[in-house]
Amino acid sequence: MHGLRPYWILAPALALAATVVPASTRATEQNVSASGKTGPYEVTLEILPPETFRGDHPAMAWDGGFRPVRIDGPKHPNHHMVVFVKRNGEPVEYAAVDIRFRPAGEPDASWTSLPVARMHDARKGRQTTHFGNNVDLAAGSYAVAVDVDGSTPTTLHVTVPAVG
Repeated sequence: MHGLRPYWILAPALALAATVVPASTRATEQNVSASGKTGPYEVTLEILPPETFRGDHPAMAWDGGFRPVRIDGPKHPNHHMVVFVKRNGEPVEYAAVDIRFRPAGEPDASWTSLPVARMHDARKGRQTTHFGNNVDLAAGSYAVAVDVDGSTPTTLHVTVPAVG
């Protein structure tokens, strides 16, 4: 292999570079996000690995709404679906947030309502307030409808990767 350059090493990177993702949606490993607007609010939906709310070092602090779905509970959630809400660029700490989801491309499918809890990062404080819960999601594409304080819902489209 004298004088030859191992261009085959670049093949995975070139294949990844060819993947096109819309500007309002991004995915990194198991993390997925999409952004939109509902009424005067900017919303960012994130689908992450499930979060802990209990134990010596909980990641999240619950501070309102539905109780968190525990990762060691009977539902065994595999994701954390949450929405960060801003108004005029500032985080919103108190709002009535509704999150519903269904498989994308199935307009006759029923919407599943997420029991929305208000929470924040236990280490960073209330400026990280967000709304959502742990949930069990199969890999696939979803339509997620979000509304804040009764505004007209915005529907965001995300693709959830397989876990494992």
